[in-house]
Amino acid sequence: MPDSLDRELNASVCPTVPATSASVQPHGCLIAFDNDWQGVCLASSNLSRFFGLSPAEALGHPPEQVLGADTVTALARAFARGAPGITIPSGLRDGTTQQLYLSLHATGRHVILEIEPQQEEPDQDLPGMGYTWGMRIARASNTSELYAQLMQAFYVLTGFESCTLLGQDYDGHDLRLEQQGFPIDPFPCTVNRSARVPLMLVDGQAKPAELFGSPGPLPDLSGCPLCLPSPKLRDWLSGRQARAALILDLYEATPGRSLVICRDRQPRHLAPPLRYLLLQLIQTAALRRALLHEKQQTLHRYRLLHERNTRLQRLAYIDPLTQVANRHRIEQVLEAELAVASRHGSPLAVLLFDVDHFKPINDTYGHDVGDKVLHRVAQQVQSHLRDTDHLGRWGGEEFIAVVPGCDLSQAQGLAWRMCRALAQCHIDPVGQVTASFGVAACQPDDSGRQLVRRADLAMYRAKRAGRACVRLQDGEA
Repeated sequence: MPDSLDRELNASVCPTVPATSASVQPHGCLIAFDNDWQGVCLASSNLSRFFGLSPAEALGHPPEQVLGADTVTALARAFARGAPGITIPSGLRDGTTQQLYLSLHATGRHVILEIEPQQEEPDQDLPGMGYTWGMRIARASNTSELYAQLMQAFYVLTGFESCTLLGQDYDGHDLRLEQQGFPIDPFPCTVNRSARVPLMLVDGQAKPAELFGSPGPLPDLSGCPLCLPSPKLRDWLSGRQARAALILDLYEATPGRSLVICRDRQPRHLAPPLRYLLLQLIQTAALRRALLHEKQQTLHRYRLLHERNTRLQRLAYIDPLTQVANRHRIEQVLEAELAVASRHGSPLAVLLFDVDHFKPINDTYGHDVGDKVLHRVAQQVQSHLRDTDHLGRWGGEEFIAVVPGCDLSQAQGLAWRMCRALAQCHIDPVGQVTASFGVAACQPDDSGRQLVRRADLAMYRAKRAGRACVRLQDGEA
């Protein structure tokens, strides 16, 4: 029966039925019951196209009378186990039969039933395609791959001309990934967190089906897919030649909102099972995106922790003034090298040296210049050492070099090269700076303290010999 005749029949048979200001998309119909399933309180004007009854014949009557007792029982069971809906055959007054998909959800004091035609699509294996695309999305190794897989899935499964992801990612970067189709410009819902999604528009040019209700408060229909988009959104779609649209939210986007927007210039109806599959893919993508974001954040936190630990270790091991090993660290290194030398029978030497006349430098030029001298001396000595050698600040103006693999003669030659290089180095404003070197080589059963003690005695012999020279542990030059 045409919708206009439905309205005329409603007015003539049941004049007390008020027309509400709401309406739904005409490809499906809507029925609302009170939450104890006692009677129909709302029905769309195109009810007869699906069940052969006008709204006037349905309002106030129990759902068994409108849908049939078997259908009501099946719906109640599906609702109790959390199923999204059921498929039933429906016979019309003209003797024809059609497959209908019934979706049920509760809204406070009412139960909303949405009925849509269920097209037969024998070649579409929804569970198999859902598994395939779900695995591709769940295995995406980065967000770019994730978004590309999601858009490809929507383009293939919906058949829409344009599938676009708009919004922002976790880092606040704008998203715009268009898999196929005509361009899209800024979307009004991306800045409006209250916009209703998911949303499906089958045909923006079709005349809506009005809703008729019995007296009393009407149910909240804001979450019903059959409801029409807002006028602002309809105008936006119409201005871009889109008759059909599907808009889904990529959940938990921060700080903004991210939407998948599919559009087509021709009417297009997606059956509820396919829409539920698309929602599952969206949720899978949201979870994967959250996991990838958390993985990225974890790696960032790990790198930050590693950098901080490295800095702490450096602070614990490095003398901040000269940037060589501090006393604690060089003592550890000396003990470790002694153990290696003892185990392998290899030579090991230490060079202990002291900057000559350092106190007058501090007294004359100040401690800042004294600090500069110590830093420059450390750099100059370090340039003569191998990567396997170790230089540390022993205390004040004293330094120590631990030289593995060097016997006493080799260490003596190294010390003289350092001594002469320092004497030739000009450090402003002091000028020439020299150092006195004491050299000692490891002996059987030596401890670190004993080895350093011999080098220290040799260094003091160098001081007594006139400074800027090298002396060995046995008193020889």
